[in-house]
Amino acid sequence: MPRVTNVNQPPYSAVGLLAMRWSTDGQWAYGSGALIDRYTILTCAHNLVDQITDPPPRGYAAEIRFYRAYNQQRVGNPPAGGEVIEGSFYPTQFQQGEDAWDVGVCKLVNPIAPGGNFFYFVPVETGPEIIGQDVNLTGYPGPRNGEMWWERDQVAGIHVPTNTIIYTHDTWRGNSGSPTWTYDNENNVVKQHAIHVQRQAQELRRGVLVTRQILAWIQTARHFADSTSQVSAPQEVKVEMERAESAG
Repeated sequence: MPRVTNVNQPPYSAVGLLAMRWSTDGQWAYGSGALIDRYTILTCAHNLVDQITDPPPRGYAAEIRFYRAYNQQRVGNPPAGGEVIEGSFYPTQFQQGEDAWDVGVCKLVNPIAPGGNFFYFVPVETGPEIIGQDVNLTGYPGPRNGEMWWERDQVAGIHVPTNTIIYTHDTWRGNSGSPTWTYDNENNVVKQHAIHVQRQAQELRRGVLVTRQILAWIQTARHFADSTSQVSAPQEVKVEMERAESAG
């Protein structure tokens, strides 16, 4: 997994370090996320809240900061600066213990719209056509302490009913929430196919695949975030299964 050398180059300029202060002990944890519009960061739900199946004490991210295009050894815990998160949102099913719904969004207080040569990530419905394709994964592996790293490898498999994508990219704690993406040259679009969530046995890695139902949830959460004022704890956004199944 090589280090990103130019974070001003898209799409790396839309990836950021997430710092989360946990409610149970006040300690800061770190993860990854990607901007999908000027106010919204796409990440994984376990960066935001514990599941009811996790051992106690169970908590949530009481404070979140976003450091766009961060790429240096982290100084301070958390580093100085960072964009303030106004609210964060996760599927009800995830909090109830369903790993298939490990997806979340964060809403910024202030918009990030650098202009010029800058692309937001675009979540796209993804299916079996992605198997065998080379995809990129970009984020913040914990041992690198704030440096942005990326890797390209092939997709080993997917399972649509559980929103699962499997690959063998080199990831570590801290990569949680990293975008898994390809670049569409023809349409000049950075397509996000998944959100990285965990290492698995036999050197495999798992992400939450952007299926039709995951994409529908992301869209619902974005609208919910737009209509919600500042909140002190992550908020549940119910999975709209009927809408997801009938979309398209």
